[in-house]
Amino acid sequence: MKARSWCWLVFCVSVAGLMLTGCSQGIPKAPYLEPPDLMGQLANADLGPAAPMTASINGRDRPPSSETRTDIYPGSPSVPVQRKAFTGVSEARDGYYELNFADAELSELAKVIFRDTLNKPYVFDTRVQGRVTISTGGPVARNELLAVFEAVLQMNRAALISDGTLYRIVPDSEKSTQNVSIFDYKKERSEIGPGYGVSIMALNYVSTDTMMTMLEQLSSGQDVLRASIFNNLLIIRGTAAEREQLLELAATFDVNWMKNQSAAIFTLANAAPDEVISELQQVFRAEEQGKGLIRFKPIARLNAILALSDKPALLRDAATWVQRLDRGGAEAEGYYVYRVENGRAKDLAALLTASFAGGSGASTERPAEESEVAPTLAASQTSSSSNFNNASNKSSLNGDGAAAGPLEKRSGIASDGLLASSRNDNAGHTSDANTTLSGGNDASGVRITADERNNSLLIKASGRKYREILGVLRKIDRAPMQVLINATLAEVTLNDNLQYGVQFFLQKTKGLDGALGFTNGQSIDIAPAVPGLNFIVGAVATNPKIILDALAKETAVRIVSSPSVVVLHNQPATLQVGDQVPVSTKSATNLTASDPVVVNEIEFKNTGVILNVTPRINSNGLVTMEVEQEISAVARSTSSDTLTPTISQRRITSTIAVQSGQMVVLGGLISEQADQQKSRVPVVDKIPYLGDVLGANTERSRSRTELVIFLRPSVIRNPGDASNVAEAVRASMHSLAPQPAAWDMNVKPVK
Repeated sequence: MKARSWCWLVFCVSVAGLMLTGCSQGIPKAPYLEPPDLMGQLANADLGPAAPMTASINGRDRPPSSETRTDIYPGSPSVPVQRKAFTGVSEARDGYYELNFADAELSELAKVIFRDTLNKPYVFDTRVQGRVTISTGGPVARNELLAVFEAVLQMNRAALISDGTLYRIVPDSEKSTQNVSIFDYKKERSEIGPGYGVSIMALNYVSTDTMMTMLEQLSSGQDVLRASIFNNLLIIRGTAAEREQLLELAATFDVNWMKNQSAAIFTLANAAPDEVISELQQVFRAEEQGKGLIRFKPIARLNAILALSDKPALLRDAATWVQRLDRGGAEAEGYYVYRVENGRAKDLAALLTASFAGGSGASTERPAEESEVAPTLAASQTSSSSNFNNASNKSSLNGDGAAAGPLEKRSGIASDGLLASSRNDNAGHTSDANTTLSGGNDASGVRITADERNNSLLIKASGRKYREILGVLRKIDRAPMQVLINATLAEVTLNDNLQYGVQFFLQKTKGLDGALGFTNGQSIDIAPAVPGLNFIVGAVATNPKIILDALAKETAVRIVSSPSVVVLHNQPATLQVGDQVPVSTKSATNLTASDPVVVNEIEFKNTGVILNVTPRINSNGLVTMEVEQEISAVARSTSSDTLTPTISQRRITSTIAVQSGQMVVLGGLISEQADQQKSRVPVVDKIPYLGDVLGANTERSRSRTELVIFLRPSVIRNPGDASNVAEAVRASMHSLAPQPAAWDMNVKPVK
């Protein structure tokens, strides 16, 4: 019994141990499992053919039946099944709807679309009446339902108005009185709202007037288009479809037509632009390749043609045809206007008339000296005189000096510059009348009129003749050159060291002649006056201060005047500092009256320092100057209240030629003045015979002075030369500034 119990106990313990062992091995530790290595599994997978498995047949397996099995699968019928017709709006698929209404009221259609489908607020005007039958025949997008509804309203004379939040269905006659939405085409181009509204488009390249003219032919009715000229805005009213159509057309026209456009300007020489353009249009209209692809515009101011095309090859063809057509009749007369740039129209008209029209014309006062060589100076004069009642008479002084000889021949004087004429001939005279000059019996038919007010020439001539005249005008109507003339007039007192004059002193001073680099009167560059001092100073010394300083060490030197003047080529310049002295030139006495009356005719004579100079410039910088220098004053012996004064003069009149920048010295005008002073002793001078010996003392003195003139011309051809001259003048002005006083170190500051 006990053995059986022990066996049963052992058996239970063994079974319990086996059960515990199985439980400990069978429960996996999920939280601690590593994730499977899929790539490793794929790499290690055996992809070879699997071995066939041995089938085991047991009692539960059944062998396949030997009878044939038939399965029938019925297909779709060949005739489509008729769907049941519907009325209203049905959603075909997401966002697409089908409409099917038969003889429905407009109000019913509006309710279905706005309330049931789109869920949008709307107001329906009861005056809108109508019935409609509509079937879309296919799905319609949700955003296109309002466009379909708007088309239905137009058929029933109604309109859809939207202010952005509420839709209103009103009669078509009242759509313009309703508040509508306004859309900016540029900002909301892809969102033109449905319904009747207003769209605004800013035009960039086309004017609103031009755009409205093009779009009015395409608009559906009146009062559709409006324009704002100030901002160049195009305003369009209408339905969404109408506005979208017109806006797209406007965007098509509002483009930069000049983009990728090539341009050419053809200046005509003979024909008028309008005539040539008409002929060019016929030529390119005949050629299919250029028809409508090139445009021509006249430029009347330039007598030219502007051509525009996006094909450069057509412009080259147009240039060829312009050359062929711009020939004109060589003998056809026409009127031409030439605007004078540098000269005077009156002078040019006289010269051209004498040259082309065969008439004598008016005198242009061109000096004979202006030739291909430098002028001769044989007419130079040096005079010193004391004249009674006539300040212009000259009496030559006799003295030593060689006769005047001709200058060395140099290159010709340039033809550029103004026509030679005096500016004083019409001083103070203003006339509105034009000067007309034409040939006498010449058959050329040239007629030239000078428009003095506008300084222009009106020329009547043939095309061939005008080209000749224009060629001459381009040569003679050129910018004139200018000359800056620096003059210094010095009066030198002649003492014992200079008793023979300034010229002798400069020649005998050792080293001064070579240092200054001047030539004496024997040079052929300048013909000496008879008598006188004539020097041309070279490039070493161009400032008279060098010579004046040398003279100041020996004697007293007084600067009479130092003027500077800028004058045009071949134009006179006058500089005068002095007084006008009244002189009686005619006297008459009326003897028939009881009280005789004396009538005097008075003229005023200019006295003082007077410089007259007329320069002429050639292409090499040689300046030929006609110089007239005068220093005059009323003689001391003449009473100041007399009308017949004695005027003492010292004058130089000469024509000289000197290179630009060189200095010429003119002189030799020696004036001598004798003074006598008598002094007496009171009482003693009244004793006869003894008074003349003891009571009186007579002193006699004699003073001699010589006038020396320094002239230095500087040619101004361009703005650069003018700037250099201005800098030189500014530098010379520094010498006039007061010098600062020397600093005294002993001066103590005031406490």
